[in-house]
Amino acid sequence: MIPHIQESTLPVALAKVRLEMPVVPNSTIHDFRRTGHTHLAALGVDAIVAERCLNHRSKGVEGIYNRHQYFDERRAGLALWADLLVALEHGEDYNVVSIANRK
Repeated sequence: MIPHIQESTLPVALAKVRLEMPVVPNSTIHDFRRTGHTHLAALGVDAIVAERCLNHRSKGVEGIYNRHQYFDERRAGLALWADLLVALEHGEDYNVVSIANRK
């Protein structure tokens, strides 16, 4: 079976992050994914959209019947998260504004 991502891709990226951020020496890729999902939820991004941002597929009947890719919603949610990360990187206070209120 051929994986959808080469085995070296994520570990290499994580190794680079660990060099730049020694504060998180034992972190895993799933820690970053969990952090992203948590921030998306705090920003008011719908759970289905957050799951799609992580490239998860819905299970059960939802996954069978709902084939929508949520590209626009994913773009909006990830833009909110990017804004949060930029603000934090610049040391700015960041008020979380729900995506529902951003429209």
